[in-house]
Amino acid sequence: MSNKSKIFMIAGIIFFLVVPALMSQPLVIKDVQVLTMENDQIQGNQTIIIENGEIQWIGPDSEADYASNSMIIEGDYYVLPGLAEMHAHIPSSGQGREAMENTLALYLTQGLTTIRGMLGDRAHLELREEAENSDFLSPRIFTSGPSFNGNSATDPETTRQMVRDQAEAGYDLLKLHPGITLENFNGLADEANEQGIEFSGHISEGIGLEHSLEAGQKTIEHFDKYMEFLTGDAEKESASVIYFGYEETPRVDLSFIDEAARITNEADAWVVPTNTLLENVFNPDLTVGEMQDWPGMEYLPDDLVNGWSNFVRSTRNSPDYNEEQAREYLDIRKQLTLALYEHGNRLLLGADAPQIFNPPGFAAHRELELMQESGLTPFEALQTGTINVGRYLGEEDTVGKVAEGYRADLILLDSNPLNSIPFQDHIQGVIYRGNYLDRAELNSILEGLR
Repeated sequence: MSNKSKIFMIAGIIFFLVVPALMSQPLVIKDVQVLTMENDQIQGNQTIIIENGEIQWIGPDSEADYASNSMIIEGDYYVLPGLAEMHAHIPSSGQGREAMENTLALYLTQGLTTIRGMLGDRAHLELREEAENSDFLSPRIFTSGPSFNGNSATDPETTRQMVRDQAEAGYDLLKLHPGITLENFNGLADEANEQGIEFSGHISEGIGLEHSLEAGQKTIEHFDKYMEFLTGDAEKESASVIYFGYEETPRVDLSFIDEAARITNEADAWVVPTNTLLENVFNPDLTVGEMQDWPGMEYLPDDLVNGWSNFVRSTRNSPDYNEEQAREYLDIRKQLTLALYEHGNRLLLGADAPQIFNPPGFAAHRELELMQESGLTPFEALQTGTINVGRYLGEEDTVGKVAEGYRADLILLDSNPLNSIPFQDHIQGVIYRGNYLDRAELNSILEGLR
């Protein structure tokens, strides 16, 4: 198995969770401050009434009218929509049910109330349905099927049949990995568009950013092939073992950044930057020891963390690696992130967890922090995991805001979210599909994971 294959393996953590009693009565969050995501203003003295997993009413506390048997949540809280991790991984069915459930619970403890699984199998379809019924502790799940890559998409007809099979099975999207030939990609795109199923992920060598967008690829992960586009030679094949265009850094023409953002916006496509993943690998100012001590690492198994540590050390000891070039590469990614926001806000929050020092849930908060470092305001960064997700899903009227008729997926904080990213230490409660986990219950879940 190659080093690159090894780093994309996901290890599960086995433990048993007791699912708290689900809410069968109205839930009232009384007299709190709310970031609705309609704008960047905090609304004070608001009360939120939740029934059947939906926000039934929000308004001034003095005008609230709720049933006498309601469960009341009171405190000096700030409330905002739950976040979405749009490049998540769920352990495979081969790692066991507990591993899958425990990873999903970890996302939830950090306020990730929606995830998009980017390497799925049939067991994840069952998890998706059970999660929506609140049968266990889990965010809302969207999932791809097994990967389309050079080993699975071997010829046009095989590729087309894979598309039909995954569409019929009910997957939400198709996941693209490297190694797909241009001919097979064209067959995939044609069949996917005919079947009405999204295809997203990586861009293979010889296909390029422009052709992927023209073919209808919905999301591009990691800014894959954007660096090549910025060189003016988008279909150039990379020789380096280091990934996502690092080796192209000396050839980049920064004047192409706005054009890359413009064509992405015009194609109605989205980018999930996963900047934290590349920072963890390349940033010479982040030592392996420092990353091993990050919040959330205590919930991951030692062999997984050791594998990540060895990969990062190996990469930085490679003759292809140069600290100055690494800093320039990471800065270009931040410039791309800001340009994507300025040209239509085509960004989705995603950290590629659990991968290379990115614990599930915790890593999304770090990704928000990196969005700010790229030039986005805190509110603009939060858009990538809230209202932008509603736009991407075509669910703008029900997802990503604190408003009547929206899903009751919420986070309760003890501090203003606009002033405290990353705010995982400030989470006092998580509401998912109208089910409430208070701080004590979140602590209990985390203690089980530990």
